[in-house]
Amino acid sequence: MPVWKLENGVHVGKILKAHSYLGSARVAFFMPGLEDYLEPGDFMFIEWNEKPVPYQIEAIQWGDDKIAIIKLAGVNTEAQAVELKDRDIILPSDAFPEELLDEMEGATIEGYKVIDAETKKAIGEVTAVIENGPQSLLEIKSAGDKEFMIPVHEDIILKIDRKKRTITVNLPEGLMDL
Repeated sequence: MPVWKLENGVHVGKILKAHSYLGSARVAFFMPGLEDYLEPGDFMFIEWNEKPVPYQIEAIQWGDDKIAIIKLAGVNTEAQAVELKDRDIILPSDAFPEELLDEMEGATIEGYKVIDAETKKAIGEVTAVIENGPQSLLEIKSAGDKEFMIPVHEDIILKIDRKKRTITVNLPEGLMDL
């Protein structure tokens, strides 16, 4: 395998947690469509100390178009899978067709400004996407450094504008005060 650097890759996801005592891990991908490109035998890179470490995929089972259970070669225990928790997944940019790379550009929403649909004012910035069982949450930090969570739900998140890097939301009253 050739020498490879982080800049030569695309951040495509994050390891959420260990999935079984046999070393499988639950992975969240930033965008749909990767199920057509990732299969057993492929390599993916996991960031360790700002360096890409290659892992070969032994098995992959898709839960939906953004969540998968992945078994990696050499990761054979729950403890080894726990060590991978919260680590970024990077794939070589040459592993994808150009049009998918264009879609991936900015696929992560961390750093997006959150705009209130009613007042049209910024209420904060996305600092993390948290996969918590069946419900995904956006962690938001307001201008006053107050942190709160927004459930990822179609009634709350009205629009994601990737060009402007904004998310327009309709928050239930009192949600920011929790």
